[in-house]
Amino acid sequence: MQKYFNIKFEFDRTTFKKAVVDSIIEKKKGYICVVDGNVLAQTLKNKQYNSIINNSIVNACDGSSISLLAGLIHNKQLQTYTGPEIFQDFSNLGFSQIFLGNTSMVLEKLKLKLSQNKIDFSENDFYSLPFNDVNDFDYQRIASDINKKKSQIIWVSLGAPKQEIFMSNLLPFLKRGVLFGIGAAINSYIADGTIKRAPLWLRELHLEWVFRVLKEPNRIGKRAFRYMLLIPKLVINELRQKGKLYETTS
Repeated sequence: MQKYFNIKFEFDRTTFKKAVVDSIIEKKKGYICVVDGNVLAQTLKNKQYNSIINNSIVNACDGSSISLLAGLIHNKQLQTYTGPEIFQDFSNLGFSQIFLGNTSMVLEKLKLKLSQNKIDFSENDFYSLPFNDVNDFDYQRIASDINKKKSQIIWVSLGAPKQEIFMSNLLPFLKRGVLFGIGAAINSYIADGTIKRAPLWLRELHLEWVFRVLKEPNRIGKRAFRYMLLIPKLVINELRQKGKLYETTS
């Protein structure tokens, strides 16, 4: 992974998938972060959170503006790999999986969708975690249940920054397994009407964030506004880092 905006990103999907699958096959443990504008903004404000993101197995970019800005600065073609796409790809690989977070209603719809798509799962592998502060979960008990099932993939749907902190806190108690912090990707997967992706033409123009703001102005709008205010700082810092990199390699 290479650092962009002080976060390690892997923009190549083949390399991303190999890193994840190799970790699962080799029975390693770790977590995957899907970084959008909100996550990136949080890493600027909180060094500990930045460390959590950068200690992952691999990070995907779920922000079209992030890939666009990084690509323009470094003169590269960089593409996003969104949470819904990751869930679609990895839930269908035949690995044993467990689902943590979101609501009971969403998880019931998820069971139905997985069944319709002929994806194997156990009825006992769905946990709609209590609405706790991230430091108040019984991580040892949660890990004990996961360890008994020998789950290879652990999907965590709590929203950022909570889910990344949750994964970091849970990891020491796990014997193996790869955790994925996927936010509302499950909602997109079940197509329950609460989360929809932008039309393809908007995504190709790196304007999916506009669509999301219009769909959820109260929730997404505030996050997008905070992120937009940070863009000048992000760009300036990245240009400085690019200059330092050029100086050391020239």
